[in-house]
Amino acid sequence: MSLTDREYLAISQARAMLESSGVWDLEADLSCLIDRYIERVDKSRALDEFMIAVKERCNRIPLGHIVGMVEFDEMPLVVGSGVFVPRPHSKIIHKWLETSAALQPGASVLDLCAGSGAIGLAIARRRPDLKVTCVEFDGIAMQYLKRNIDRLACKGGQVNHLQADIRDKQAFTRFKDQVGLIVANPPYVPQSQELLPEWSDHHPRESVYSGVDGLELIRQIISLANQLLNREGWLVIEHGEEQARAVRELFEQSQLTNTQTVIDKEASDASGSSVMTIGCKSH
Repeated sequence: MSLTDREYLAISQARAMLESSGVWDLEADLSCLIDRYIERVDKSRALDEFMIAVKERCNRIPLGHIVGMVEFDEMPLVVGSGVFVPRPHSKIIHKWLETSAALQPGASVLDLCAGSGAIGLAIARRRPDLKVTCVEFDGIAMQYLKRNIDRLACKGGQVNHLQADIRDKQAFTRFKDQVGLIVANPPYVPQSQELLPEWSDHHPRESVYSGVDGLELIRQIISLANQLLNREGWLVIEHGEEQARAVRELFEQSQLTNTQTVIDKEASDASGSSVMTIGCKSH
């Protein structure tokens, strides 16, 4: 192998870390990791794997599921079959958080329907002074969430996780009137809507679809937020652009104030625009 001094140093550090962790086949594991991340030894095998990956993508398997990771807000998150692949759209929440939301240090934040944890982890990376908890119910998604939380911890981030169904309000009693911000990118697609095969065929249905009108879980989140938000706490939910009026009405019916819908056309792609509705609890 033709490696730089920096790469040799990284390999030396990796060997020491693997040894101290107690892995049982240190050199085999290290060789595999070097081959995967630093330099491919067998170019022919690498080419074969490349073509297999291309064929999978042609079968419309999501790219994140093929390569096992997705870059989100400068974080390499682990994803795979059985979990929703985060989209760049969700960064609209972080733009708003940095420019508009006045959250005091130590404020509690809940990321509901967290999936692999992209939104909550990005908030923690940008605002390490906040107490972020990622909430997910699905067991497979929880495995990815825990791994990604551990990966962020290596960089100094601190995030908690909670496995809970947002329809079970008893699971959130300790957060009653304590939360400064609730964020969510829940399933919001109506059951009858046709989607690209990446979403309709190769993502878990429960991570994409939500009832006849797509608003079933959004209603549950708004109801839960009314119990958990402190005075002047914020609720932010991503949804489809065509749902903007309906979601605002749901916010207003729940007596959330300062309600507005934000559409980021710059984040548009084949799956739609980046859209969120915001509201504040003022009573």
